[in-house]
Amino acid sequence: MIRRLFLLVVCFAVCVLPLSAQSFEFAPGTKYDPAIPTLKQVVGHAWGEGITMHFEMERYIEALAKASPRVRVVKQGETWTGKALYYLIVSSEANLARVDEVKAGMQKLADPRTTTDAEAAQLIKSLPAVVWLAYGVHGSEISSPDAGLLLAYHLAAAENDDVAREILEKTIVIIDPLQNPDGRDRFIQYFRDTRGPEPDADPSAAEHNSGWPSGRFNHYLFDMNRDWFARTQMETRARVKSYLEWFPVVDVDLHEMGANSTYYFAPPAPPYNPNFPASHMEWWKVFGKNNAAWFDRFHFDYFTGEVFDSFYPGYGEDWPMLQGSTGMTYEEAST
Repeated sequence: MIRRLFLLVVCFAVCVLPLSAQSFEFAPGTKYDPAIPTLKQVVGHAWGEGITMHFEMERYIEALAKASPRVRVVKQGETWTGKALYYLIVSSEANLARVDEVKAGMQKLADPRTTTDAEAAQLIKSLPAVVWLAYGVHGSEISSPDAGLLLAYHLAAAENDDVAREILEKTIVIIDPLQNPDGRDRFIQYFRDTRGPEPDADPSAAEHNSGWPSGRFNHYLFDMNRDWFARTQMETRARVKSYLEWFPVVDVDLHEMGANSTYYFAPPAPPYNPNFPASHMEWWKVFGKNNAAWFDRFHFDYFTGEVFDSFYPGYGEDWPMLQGSTGMTYEEAST
């Protein structure tokens, strides 16, 4: 079940960036509830036609939650400049009605000192799986936050998609759509200041070469994908607090890499942190093989295991692995 979810996430992450000059259907043939607003209806640009800033994202997720009984928005903290940090809880109405029960159950599962094997088996049988999807920790990696918003819309509005229906019934999807609002807005402002009336494909053009400190870092110029165990930044502390309320079974961190690459997903390259459970590393293979099958079906290029190690416990992939999640990094080639 969970593996099917990644078809939605990965397929959009592959396709979102080149879309501004062509028509696009995220899930061809899907009928959407017209009462659920699209991004364009709320902020003025469609998926892939523009880069969504933090204040626009706020407007959109609030509109989505107001219109759809499948979506709740939770404010989990603020950045150093006062921008709000959110996550979305997306699931069936029945699952959303028992959110507190699910949280309590996941916390019991996470602590075998207080949970017997019989209790754990019953919890596993009765609870929906919790999947955490985190987007945009590096503000200059622009595609993933918009991908997260599109995934939220699809799950909220799809009416005839059996995969989406199964996801809603059997999982609770936590979407953290924008981990680094300060860095992202700094990058977008630079891009808007330096682009011309038409896009310039030359890699040396100013619009492709933001100067220091770029948008990668947060307000205090810290790379928050290095901060998960040190927790020096208020954004990280808020996110860790939220994670420990849910203990998701899968935690995915979505990134971008260099423009001359393709697409990366797990399994990662060695070295691996020696404290990782062997069972979780086996899940890397399960997800990787499933992703590969879908990429092959659509003739998308990809690679695994060549770069992107999983050793340092401050990564957004690795710290969750040490708490019991199957953590994974996804990397899309940037434009």
